[in-house]
Amino acid sequence: MARLYVFPGYDDLDDEPEIRQKIYKALKDLEAFIRRRMTGEEALDALGRALKAVNMISVKLKTPKGKPSDLEELERIDAEIFDRINGAFSLVQGKDYDGVLQVVMDLDKLVDRRNNLFK
Repeated sequence: MARLYVFPGYDDLDDEPEIRQKIYKALKDLEAFIRRRMTGEEALDALGRALKAVNMISVKLKTPKGKPSDLEELERIDAEIFDRINGAFSLVQGKDYDGVLQVVMDLDKLVDRRNNLFK
């Protein structure tokens, strides 16, 4: 069964590093889940692209410098990131690999938006 990640919410901006770490861990778990699915699957190309993209997203997530400028927007984006990660797990489990690629592209855009909040 796919894992379910729950967005804990923010009390204040000081919670950001902890929540970023939870997102990073969820991305790494998704990466491992995709790797496990790759053994014995015929859709290696789609899974390989999704795996590479998730890895690149997790690297981008770790690199923001400065403090976030808008707590409300950060909270909205992070909640959507958790939602997309949960969706990606479900799609991998259901073998909808084209859907996984779309969700991963959405995750990439969300992480870019998240990183743009840091000044």
